[in-house]
Amino acid sequence: MGSWNKVRLEIEATKTQDGRVDLDGVRRAKIKKVSELTGRPLIIYASDFLNKPIPETAIDFNDKEGFREVTQGLSAEGVDVLLHSPGGIAEAAESIVKLLRSRFKAVRFIVPNIAKSAATMLALSGDEILMDTDAELGPIDPQFNLRKADGTTVVAPAQAIIDEFDRLESRIKGDPHVLPVYIPIIQIYAPSLYQQAKNAIDLSKKLVREWLSNYMFSSMKPRDRSRRAAAIAKYLSDHNRFKSHSKGVRTEDFRKVGALKRAKVVDLATEPALQQEVQELYAAISLTFQVSSAFKLFENSKDDALIRHVRQMQIQIPAGAQQIIGIERVQEAPVKPE
Repeated sequence: MGSWNKVRLEIEATKTQDGRVDLDGVRRAKIKKVSELTGRPLIIYASDFLNKPIPETAIDFNDKEGFREVTQGLSAEGVDVLLHSPGGIAEAAESIVKLLRSRFKAVRFIVPNIAKSAATMLALSGDEILMDTDAELGPIDPQFNLRKADGTTVVAPAQAIIDEFDRLESRIKGDPHVLPVYIPIIQIYAPSLYQQAKNAIDLSKKLVREWLSNYMFSSMKPRDRSRRAAAIAKYLSDHNRFKSHSKGVRTEDFRKVGALKRAKVVDLATEPALQQEVQELYAAISLTFQVSSAFKLFENSKDDALIRHVRQMQIQIPAGAQQIIGIERVQEAPVKPE
């Protein structure tokens, strides 16, 4: 099987006298191996959310630029997309889906490790999903960043916000005298938040239903594909079922859970040669993140690439004050093959 240490040694073997290693060369050679094995062009969309805890690792609207860069030179009808992401903005995922579907008739996602939240939504827009045996998708219930009275923020599931408002309403109706106790809470979390939370859940479910109906289940009868798509969207958006937004949804769940069974999710273990190449490619991506400043990769099997970096810089401050390190986000110019 694919070995992280084997890939590390391959990278070490490229070390020059000045200590540099050819991360890009090793990684791109492995991208080509996967593409040669599948007979389809391969796109990489991966972010370093496991090592660099910065907001930009999430799916956002800037990602359209990266996808545009690595899709415009591909002329095939079908494409594979290796996906490694914590999720992010659902509307940004929608933009990516529209871009991919405007260029390719068939899209298949490969998940070697983690694709959660909006990345799960993105994967469900594919005609098929290939997942490594221990890879994880996740719930698609939206999350809100809420500012507390003390100025700190807390992440709250949209469904939990709805449930709390419903609980408060029931409590106040049962005993109006408790209203003054809850006024500070209601003032901070305005009633409009209740509707925003409902809308966010509805949007996530709507997008997943549409994508499953239009792509993965397109060969089914209209009634069947609508019913199957709705069941999956409902199941994955149910926060009260999963209890945690970080809960994993694995290949075994797509075999055992009734609502998920008809999804076209394939365990990579059924294709050992491809599994090995994907694992080695993921190891090369992981090592790139660990030893470089890159935090988001957009690449394809034709060596087109756009890479975003984090760069530390010293900030000059008055003498006697504590010195701090600033973080600057920089973008490598798009890479074009010779």
